[in-house]
Amino acid sequence: MVRMLYKYFSSEVLELVFDRDGFCGVKCSYPQDYNDPYELFLGVDLSVPPHHLATYRNVVQDLPQYPTTCFSKSPIVTPMWAHYANDHSGFVLEFDAKAMGEHFQNIAIHDVIYRDTPDPSIVPLLERAAEIAKARYVYMLRNAVLLHAYFSKHTSWTYEQECRLVDQNNFSEDVSGNRILFIPIECVTSIIVGHKTPVPVVEVSRQIAEDNDLDWYKAIIGKSHGSPFLRDSSGRSFVFDAEGIKIAANTCDSCSEPVSEGRELCPWCSITEEDDINSAGRNPYRLLDHLGLLKDYVSDADKISGV
Repeated sequence: MVRMLYKYFSSEVLELVFDRDGFCGVKCSYPQDYNDPYELFLGVDLSVPPHHLATYRNVVQDLPQYPTTCFSKSPIVTPMWAHYANDHSGFVLEFDAKAMGEHFQNIAIHDVIYRDTPDPSIVPLLERAAEIAKARYVYMLRNAVLLHAYFSKHTSWTYEQECRLVDQNNFSEDVSGNRILFIPIECVTSIIVGHKTPVPVVEVSRQIAEDNDLDWYKAIIGKSHGSPFLRDSSGRSFVFDAEGIKIAANTCDSCSEPVSEGRELCPWCSITEEDDINSAGRNPYRLLDHLGLLKDYVSDADKISGV
């Protein structure tokens, strides 16, 4: 498991998340409420005999429902910003996984395993449980299915880079009908706002970061990258890689976007006024438009191409 974990939030819950002094409250849900209704389909090969499937179903129906909260191993997953942070208007919190594990003794924090097919190791366990019908084999099957129920998803969800915390020891609390896990603020290291986060929320996030000694960043949608980079309050640019969040080694002299080593400008800032003039002069669409022929040309081209 990686050292730092990231959780995406909508902007509306920022103050609620930090409502309890000295803690960060994160919502937990149960497996029956997961956003992937097919997760348990990965549990067993459905080609096994019907009476084996009946045993499996009986075991699955009795699986305990533990409060679970989900994290990502990256704060720059664009679909996560879109789906869980209100289309880049929310925020992300960075957590120290080791510190959480030390505070919540025996709590389960594991990476999610992404699979296209069920784990073949389940089948022999199921065979023994169904045919021999001894309690120890049902126990072994139950534990294996429990592991897959909580820590496996179909590969179509790989982009989430998910890690899960399963509260088997009732650390979470009931708050107005929701299960909330209150994580000590010492386990939180950074707050990252989105590039569309409303200004009032940004200001509140800055104050929360200052009050709790957290690093503060804003996710920036650059002109030359397919994922965000980060910028702190002083305007320094940061990148995220396998080592975590770190200051960018090289940035564009004009827009401060991270660039590869040896470059002084990003690709777009490298375009000169002369480049623009030459390109405009060689653009045939401009000539056709000047002659009043562009609309007819595009219409005829569309007919030929079948658009």
